[in-house]
Amino acid sequence: MLDGFKELAVLRKGDASGNRMVLRLTTHRGTNIHAIGVPQDWPSRTGPTWTYLFENDGLTLVDAGAVGSFRALTEGIAQAGFQVQDIDRVIITHGHADHDGAAAQLADEAGAEVWAHEIYAHLLDYDPWEIDRPASPVQAWLDAVVKSEPESGRSADNRRRHESYLRARERLEVTHTIRAEDRSGGLTFIHAPGHSPDELCVTLDEVVFTGDHVLPEITPHPTTKVRLPLEVKRNLPPEYHDEDKFYGLATYLRTLKGIVDLGPGVKVLPAHRLFNKNRFNFQDVRRAGEIIEHHALRLRRIMLEIGPQPTDLEAVTRGIFQGRKLVGGNLYMALLEVVAHVEFLQDTGDL
Repeated sequence: MLDGFKELAVLRKGDASGNRMVLRLTTHRGTNIHAIGVPQDWPSRTGPTWTYLFENDGLTLVDAGAVGSFRALTEGIAQAGFQVQDIDRVIITHGHADHDGAAAQLADEAGAEVWAHEIYAHLLDYDPWEIDRPASPVQAWLDAVVKSEPESGRSADNRRRHESYLRARERLEVTHTIRAEDRSGGLTFIHAPGHSPDELCVTLDEVVFTGDHVLPEITPHPTTKVRLPLEVKRNLPPEYHDEDKFYGLATYLRTLKGIVDLGPGVKVLPAHRLFNKNRFNFQDVRRAGEIIEHHALRLRRIMLEIGPQPTDLEAVTRGIFQGRKLVGGNLYMALLEVVAHVEFLQDTGDL
């Protein structure tokens, strides 16, 4: 279990999913990394958001958890032997509510810098639900299913949480923008889009903090293809105007390969499922290769499910996920997953 780390100390036990757990991991180079299992502020099957606290040219925190989780974060920081005011910077791995929702409150109370990829900084002023415009014909099928089964769309609870998240983002200011391969002290930043266009992975010693890019046990959702509105593109540097480089399954597979190429000695510290069902899930970067293989198998299954006759998106989705209860938001997420794969198959000429 400790392969890759010199020592593991459990500073506070959590529940079976790791909520409120606090760990101290010591790398073979002697760096202490405190891992804090910050509970979500809604029922979540992914478990807590794992945030990471360590010294590197000052006290650094990777991710901050959701809007309603700030108190749990501060308690975890205290259990690690620090105060919020000790934090010099928070690094945001990507702009999803369970990662940056509490970042503004943390920055305000700690007087901390906010570090994020420059795509994140440029998109911060926009509602992500509004600017992620469909970019392929197959997404029209998704809209048709949602209209025919309204419960398969985003629920009222999701919308309320999203509005609270947007209000929190209004107070957030990125003070330090990051580009691919930037370095700071002992940190190297890797731009790894695919699950999110602004996703960052961060290496320290023989460890890579992967956010949602690489997770144990579960496979993160790839984004579908997106076309940003013209007014949004004007706010982005020209090198980010080709959305196909930052959205879609092909992008995700490419950047997963980049994590594999770090070498098997590099350990993964993910944002979810570090601890689940009362056991630890320490992985190395070979886990990224397993996720690539998962998507290869799913592409083959979708081809078989479609077969030689015309069919529709919902039928294919229910065939792929026939062992799951696809109702409400579960159906919506399953549809998105299949759309991302069908778009890939169209681009490769297989459909």
